[in-house]
Amino acid sequence: MHASEDSRTRERRPTGARFGLTAVAVAVVVLLLTGLPTSGLALAAAPPSASPPAAEAAAAPSTETPASGATTTVHDTSPPPVLGAFGVSVGFPSYQTVAGYISVQDQYVGFQLEGSYTAVGPYVGLELRGYPPVPVPVPLFVGIGGGYYGGNVTYFGTVGAHVPLSLHVRLDVEGGLANVPLLARRSWAPYLSVGVSYAFPFVPTYGGYGPEAAGHLSVAPSGPACVKTGTPDRSALLGAFHRTLQGFLDSARATYGSVYTDLHYSYDVTSVSVSGDRGTVKIHYSGSVKTIATGKKESASGNASAVYRWNGCGWSTVDVRY
Repeated sequence: MHASEDSRTRERRPTGARFGLTAVAVAVVVLLLTGLPTSGLALAAAPPSASPPAAEAAAAPSTETPASGATTTVHDTSPPPVLGAFGVSVGFPSYQTVAGYISVQDQYVGFQLEGSYTAVGPYVGLELRGYPPVPVPVPLFVGIGGGYYGGNVTYFGTVGAHVPLSLHVRLDVEGGLANVPLLARRSWAPYLSVGVSYAFPFVPTYGGYGPEAAGHLSVAPSGPACVKTGTPDRSALLGAFHRTLQGFLDSARATYGSVYTDLHYSYDVTSVSVSGDRGTVKIHYSGSVKTIATGKKESASGNASAVYRWNGCGWSTVDVRY
């Protein structure tokens, strides 16, 4: 039985000044264009601290609502979140054979701090990065920086890319030239670095960013400790789905905010079902973004579903398919 048609439209506006143009990318479009794997997504509607009673979950009836009848339409002009990351890399010259690093990207600009230990003592480096609006499947950057180790200073210039491996894990690749001390003189040497990092979006609260901007990044409601409720709470399943969707949007906007802008998307919830301790939400979606460099509109549409497991307190994401 179909519910009555209900159309809801939301429009997001910037909450504070940001550097450069506003660039946002709809998650479903970006994921389709780049083919990011999504299995094993670990966003949760509540802390997965308890296991469901097996007997109660098995006895729970299987229910399905064919369609919600509601269409959600969004034109999102808010600034993309800042993207933070930390990881480990291997590379050359030898002062960065194995190094740890943290990085921050704010749409078109960013920086990376790197550290390692060498035969002559610790190495510390800083790199400034620019992210041009180049419409390629992975985010590109150009960097310039320097480092200090054992009383010596090194300089380098690079070109690199972040290759998404999953929602939060990425491969970071850089290549260029470094000016390094060699005996009694300085010399140019290849600069190579390959690393794996964990990336996460966040919204800073300085410069006019209020609680409204930061609040949508939360993936779990605050409150008292979980109390096991036994049977799955069907009424909380759509809330878990909305948090999963927001996690995709935040990650895609932060990652591709230097390439795409002018986000429009809409989706219909076509079914909500619960069977035992498993819940499934299915949607039909459509969306579009504009390529900053060319002004060309990119669009995609299709069907997607998210599968959840009831942990006794809330719904945790098991799989996302599109």
